[in-house]
Amino acid sequence: MNLESLFNQAWYGKSKWTHLFLPLLPLVSALVQKKRARFLAQQDKLTHFQVPVLVVGNITVGGTGKSPMVIALIKALKQAGYRPGIVSRGYGVNAVEPISVTQSSVASECGDEPVMLVRRTLCPMVICQDRTAAIKLLLQDENVDLVISDDGMQHYAMSRDIEILMLDENRGLGNGALLPVGPLREPTTRLNHVDFIASLTPFNERYDEQDKTQQLERLLSQYPNVEMDLIKKKIYPLPLDASELINLITGESAPLNLLQQYDNWQLVAGIGNPDRFLNTLLDKGLPSGYRCNWLADHHKFSSSDIHPDFPVVMTEKDAVKCKDLTLKNDNVWYLPIDVCLPQSFVDTLLKQIKQYT
Repeated sequence: MNLESLFNQAWYGKSKWTHLFLPLLPLVSALVQKKRARFLAQQDKLTHFQVPVLVVGNITVGGTGKSPMVIALIKALKQAGYRPGIVSRGYGVNAVEPISVTQSSVASECGDEPVMLVRRTLCPMVICQDRTAAIKLLLQDENVDLVISDDGMQHYAMSRDIEILMLDENRGLGNGALLPVGPLREPTTRLNHVDFIASLTPFNERYDEQDKTQQLERLLSQYPNVEMDLIKKKIYPLPLDASELINLITGESAPLNLLQQYDNWQLVAGIGNPDRFLNTLLDKGLPSGYRCNWLADHHKFSSSDIHPDFPVVMTEKDAVKCKDLTLKNDNVWYLPIDVCLPQSFVDTLLKQIKQYT
């Protein structure tokens, strides 16, 4: 078991070994609160832009579905007549200066998620450790009239107009403690100040929006200092769905019933929350004879990670990095995920955006 799994067991499960770090909490809390207070006090001194800036982020460590959400937002915003662009840090890339990401970019130079986002959305995108610098380069494209920051909720050097916090419906905020005792980058009170709290949830015959909303309310009500009366109107369960598999080698698509044609699938994922990937596949009919190859988030893949004989299915983000591997196995597929934005969410978001245009 790797270190990431050990921490996740403590943060989201019953293990309490991270309580060894409790003496550090006062210091961590003071640093986090100071950073937030400095941002609030100096907002007028930050660089502000002529277009709205939306941040899609979280306050927990691990995957919460930010990238699928960005893709869904861009689709909805384009339908509403906007011309969005994207900025990101570019995880694992030392992008000190802004770098434009194109469809021909490679993950080793720009990061896996930026390459995936550009190929899925066909939007202009810039990565940089300094997201303000990224936005400045992005806005040299005069067609861009709205900016979405993929992650960056804690990047307080960047001004923002709307914050969308992503929440895992099963893991929630874990044990509710700040790092390293818990998975939180910021305290639970941060939920009170974001504009939207969105949670991706599988879409199946059991899906009920009202029931899912109530589940999320119950989940968040267990945490201290969360003002439920304030955040109830911000909570949106967002159904995610998948409709096909794409062959990594040929690019051909296949219906999801392909999953039922084999009993011995190898599942491969180098993401922050592979259980959501697994649950989606199970909802789509994955047989019980599968085996999992869970790797660290943003894992650097090699051909040895892919079984040479068994049918393989991976995430779309991982497929970006595996596309150029030399594989003996041509029965390798990835699963594109789509997020369905309820009209109520879209209408509320567009209303807020108009305040900044």
